[in-house]
Amino acid sequence: MIPRRLRYTFELARRIRWLLAAFGAVYVVASLGFFFLDAHRVSLFNSFYWAIVTLGTVGYGDVVPTTAASKLLTMGVIVTQIFLLGYLLSIISAEGAAESERRALGLLGTDLERHIVVLGSGGVARAAVRELLVQEQKVAVVTEVADEVANLRTLAPSDRLYVTFGEPAEVDILRRANVPKARSVIVATDDDARNMIATLNVRTLAPTARVVVSVRRPELRETLRAAGVTYVASPADMGGRLCASAAFEPEVAHAVEDLLSADVRADFREYLVRSNSPISTQTFGEAEGIVRRATGCILIGYAHPRPDGEFDTRVGPPPETRLAPGDALLIVGSLEASRKFGDWFGEEQGR
Repeated sequence: MIPRRLRYTFELARRIRWLLAAFGAVYVVASLGFFFLDAHRVSLFNSFYWAIVTLGTVGYGDVVPTTAASKLLTMGVIVTQIFLLGYLLSIISAEGAAESERRALGLLGTDLERHIVVLGSGGVARAAVRELLVQEQKVAVVTEVADEVANLRTLAPSDRLYVTFGEPAEVDILRRANVPKARSVIVATDDDARNMIATLNVRTLAPTARVVVSVRRPELRETLRAAGVTYVASPADMGGRLCASAAFEPEVAHAVEDLLSADVRADFREYLVRSNSPISTQTFGEAEGIVRRATGCILIGYAHPRPDGEFDTRVGPPPETRLAPGDALLIVGSLEASRKFGDWFGEEQGR
C-alpha cells in the first residue's frame, strides 16, 4: 500500500501534469520566439535565459527586448505566465483543502499493521475502542456516523488510532482500514444482517485474522461460527447474566465488571507461553505458585491450542495438568500486579 503522503503527492502531480506541460511549452516557445525576433543581438542561450528570468518574474534587465515584435512577445509571455501561475495556485489550494477534508473524515486510509479494526458506531463498538486504547493497542475504527469521526480521533494519537467514515460492510471501506493486515477485527454494528455481510467480507480480505462479532440475536452464533468467526458475543445474554448475578450475588457482578475493564482496579489478561518463558512446561499447580510469588497475580486457567488453530479454555484445571509452549495463560491481578507480570513474563499481552 502506498503511504498516505505519497498518495497525496501522486494525486497532486496527476492534477497539475497538463499545467506543468503548458509551462514548459510556454518556456520553449518564448525562448525560440525571442531568439528569432531579436536574432541580430541575442544568442540562443541568452534567449532561454531571458525566458526563464521573465517567467520567474525576476526581471534582471540585462537581456531586454528591442524590437516591437519581441516586446509584444514579452507582454504575451507575462500575461500567459500570470494566468498559468494563478491557475496552478488555485489547483494546489483546492487539492490541499480537499486533502484536509478527506483526512478529517479518514478517507485516505491507514498504514497501521497488526492492529485491531472495530466496525460500528453503537455502544458495543465504542466500549471496545475505549478498552483497546486503555490496553495500548493500535486501533482502526469504521463508523457509520460522520459526526463521530472528530470525537473519536481525540481519544489517542494518530499512530495508535485511525478513524474513518463509511459503510462497515463494504470491501473498499475495509481496505481503507487496512483489514488485510489487521491482527483482529471486531464487527459490532447495530444490525445483525450488516454484521453478517461485514464478517464474510472480512474473512475474504483477511483469512487468518481473528474475527469477533457482536450480535443481537444469540441464535446466529452457530451460523457465524461456521463462517469462521473466532468469538461471537451477545450483549443481551451477557447483560442478562450480570443482572441475574447482581440480584443475589452483587459482588460477583462487580468483580466481573472490574476484571473486564482495564481502567478500574483489576485486570484479566492472557499471555502466550513460549519455550523460553518463565513458565513453559511446569504443572498448573507449580505455575500457580511461581506466578503468585513472582508477581502477586493469580493464575486461574489456561487455553490449549486445537489442531484447527483455535483454543480450548480450561478454568481451574487439575494441579497436575502440565503446561506446554503454545498454551495461553489466564491471569488475574491488580493493575500494578498485572503490569509486574507483563514485565516478568517478557511477552506482549494477548495472542
